[in-house]
Amino acid sequence: MTIVIVVIAVVVLAVLAVAATRVLGRRRAQQAERRDRLASEARGHRQELEANALRAREATEAAEAHTTQADRHRERADVLRSEAERHEQMAAQEAEQAASDQERGERARAAAQRHDERAQDVEERLR
Repeated sequence: MTIVIVVIAVVVLAVLAVAATRVLGRRRAQQAERRDRLASEARGHRQELEANALRAREATEAAEAHTTQADRHRERADVLRSEAERHEQMAAQEAEQAASDQERGERARAAAQRHDERAQDVEERLR
């Protein structure tokens, strides 16, 4: 009877050992699968990191180019503004000179008219 109990104990221990081995194997497989999944996810995040870093560099370069262009446009606008002011001053001077010339022309016409009238008077007296 002792032999039967020992045999039953050995069989029970063998069954428990097989069950434990299967549980450990399944757990190891799940852990390996989890590691693979996490490694794949990490690779995906690294790829996104690289893509975002590239986009950030490109955006920074574009921003620098646009800043340079904006500075050039600002400088050109300053030059054109100064030139426009200079032209405005020249236009005001020319308008002032034109008004002065117009007045002088009117005075000269008036003087010519007076001289014409006097000449006619003198010519009439000669007759």
